[in-house]
Amino acid sequence: MTDDPLVWSEPFSIRAYEVGPDETASVLTVCDLLQEAAGEHARASDREGFPLPDGGWATWVLSRLRVVMHRRPAMREQIAVETWPSAMDGLRASRDFRVTGADGALLAAATSLWFLIDVDRRRPVRLPAAMEGFAAAGKSRALTFDEPPETPTQVEHSTPFAVRRSDLDRVGHANNVRFVEWMLEGLPDDAGLREVEVLYRSEAVYGDKVVSEAGPLIEGHRFHQLRRASDGRTLALARTLWTPCSAPS
Repeated sequence: MTDDPLVWSEPFSIRAYEVGPDETASVLTVCDLLQEAAGEHARASDREGFPLPDGGWATWVLSRLRVVMHRRPAMREQIAVETWPSAMDGLRASRDFRVTGADGALLAAATSLWFLIDVDRRRPVRLPAAMEGFAAAGKSRALTFDEPPETPTQVEHSTPFAVRRSDLDRVGHANNVRFVEWMLEGLPDDAGLREVEVLYRSEAVYGDKVVSEAGPLIEGHRFHQLRRASDGRTLALARTLWTPCSAPS
């Protein structure tokens, strides 16, 4: 952690099973580490979850995420994820991230938007009084959101998935990083991912059949949609930015 209790720094070493054939970690690994650092900060500050008046429990659910990659960390590289609550209103809380190497160079920046939901009713609840003032107001934003991602107007790639038990988080729905994984799987390897912004719409649970759809690459961007096969419900939308594979991704 840091001297400021509202700013948390979590060290990580990139492990062999977190890299691909090029021995670098993908955006999926980075997203996992962002989630871990955020969870540790929430736990350490006693804001991981909150009791409700009816005896229930509220926990955090990710609503939106934007990650910009500057350089993919290498296997066994020592990195740090710095995170802080950056803004909040009655229902939503923002959290920002900076990922740096051992030399302090910026590897990735991210921003995220979270809701508290009633675990039993699966409905958003207002932020409790304990969240008042829990924002690092003097800390510069790591990143801001662009316009919300759009539904692809045409589908160039379509890949089906079944939600497995190993995809579930501790509240019983598919982990938010698995959504990103499904969106990226099946795309060609002729470009490198530099940025992803995801808008989460609905949860997926064990046994759901999910279809990942991606539009064509236009001026370096793609739009993505995850939908549930049984009813066509949109689970998430995303926009990705790609560069030629010769550039770092």
